[in-house]
Amino acid sequence: MKQLLFLSIITQLFFITSFKADGQNSAYSIQRADHLVHAHQQNQGPGLAITVRQNGRVLYKQQQGFANLEHRIPVSDSTVFLVGSISKQFTTFSILLLEQEGKLSIDDQVSKHLPELKSLEYPITLRQLANHTSGFRNTYDLNNLRGRKDEELIGQKEMVASLLRQKGLNFRPGERFQYSNSGYVLLAEIVSRISGLSFSDFVEERLLTPLGMRNTQFLEDPGTLVINKADSYIKRGDAYHYIPMNRRIVGSTGLYTTSEDLSKWANNYDQHLVGSAVLSAKMVQPSLLNSGNQIPYGLGVETKMYKGVKVEFHGGGDAGFRAYLLRVPAHNFSVAVTGNYESFNPLNIAYGMIDIFLAESLKKEPKLAPPTYTTKELERFTGVYQVFPGLYITTLAQNDTLYFQAYGSESTLALPPLAEQQAFEFPDRPHSKIVFSDNGFRWHFSDFSYPAQKVTLSPPNYGEISLHDLVGTYNSEELETSYSFVEQNGTLVATHALNPDITLRPIAQDAFISDQSYLGRVEFIRDNSGKVTHCLLSGQTAFDLHFEKMTSQ
Repeated sequence: MKQLLFLSIITQLFFITSFKADGQNSAYSIQRADHLVHAHQQNQGPGLAITVRQNGRVLYKQQQGFANLEHRIPVSDSTVFLVGSISKQFTTFSILLLEQEGKLSIDDQVSKHLPELKSLEYPITLRQLANHTSGFRNTYDLNNLRGRKDEELIGQKEMVASLLRQKGLNFRPGERFQYSNSGYVLLAEIVSRISGLSFSDFVEERLLTPLGMRNTQFLEDPGTLVINKADSYIKRGDAYHYIPMNRRIVGSTGLYTTSEDLSKWANNYDQHLVGSAVLSAKMVQPSLLNSGNQIPYGLGVETKMYKGVKVEFHGGGDAGFRAYLLRVPAHNFSVAVTGNYESFNPLNIAYGMIDIFLAESLKKEPKLAPPTYTTKELERFTGVYQVFPGLYITTLAQNDTLYFQAYGSESTLALPPLAEQQAFEFPDRPHSKIVFSDNGFRWHFSDFSYPAQKVTLSPPNYGEISLHDLVGTYNSEELETSYSFVEQNGTLVATHALNPDITLRPIAQDAFISDQSYLGRVEFIRDNSGKVTHCLLSGQTAFDLHFEKMTSQ
């Protein structure tokens, strides 16, 4: 009996090894892949799951760590993770399915389907919502300005209602790219209104079931149970802490899935079991700005070249969950990575799998030595730069090194030069860099990119400002919330019924900044007589929200 059991185990191990090493992928490739994944092992901590697929077949699967730390439940191939913004691919695919059926056009004006937005200052198309060129203010800043925290229960109806009250935009649609989750919440609402189904039901019926994604769902109902769902964590010091995920917003996020199901979704771009080749091609086509300049983001998918091969990708992060999905279409190759701890950066694993399994197809790029600079040469990169309203960055040149410094801070971060022209590594975040141009720089933060303009600041002292004109209560109809500005010990402080008090610092006459990203800048506006009538509040991704002055103190 023991002999039979031993033979059975050996047979199973042989099958697994043969399965992983099938085709051109040797045992050495599997060993390298295991080593790469194990490098992210957290000691008795959260974990990850990965599925690599090529030509419709799974090449490699691996899981490690815990899905739930309290009950010591390990991650398995059936563990369900929230994949954040990868959800956006399902939203645009749904919109394009409806277009394929003649029920809408991706170039329709949004107000055709959401008449509540007819009063927006500029018309927006569905395409602009999907490629992040609409200028629509972002959900996170809007929620935080209202005093709603990320861990609170915020449902789809509440979020949609808040967005439909918006009157202003961050910029004229099509003028620039600025990542905004709001567009995808609105697209999900359009899918629901046109189909007559909830967004989650539409996706399940039209996408998930036909693709056999049995462990996948959009979560709109806060009472829905998710079998095998992982919890999310953040590490503080030596201990992990649970991060609750109570928001039930879909379209921009809200998709719970396994790495294997996610790889089935990637496979559909090659197999077209749902949709068509024409539909898939629309998603990956880069977008155009009004200027005619091209941006690499399409409709829920971004493209770039990596070592000579074209990669189509999207990342996702919400609470402590992190995920990444990439495809190399020329090789029918995909990598789906999911994890449940905040510090996990899946890019190293995702692109590492390309290096391992597609090594023979990659272009061998010469390793160029980065330039060396003198302090004098670095001075052309120094100055003060505005990245977002209220977020200013100072760059300094000392001892032949360029330093990064948050405006007003004493601490600095050295920026090592890169071989790329006028580029410097941003070492606090993997796959990040700062690339300078004539009047600013572009901050590449993992897969995100933020433009920064060089500015000249001459902030006044508090002694030069008459705070009496500014104090009072200001109300926003768009957010249905109020802020009061009060004088405390000679400074101006923003108070709110739900948010903590925020001390403001003057940056210009009648303009103030803070250390809170959702309230980065406050500008007070006067009429022709010099009386303050209202103020404009701006966060990092929500600009110039109008707050009417209601009372003075």
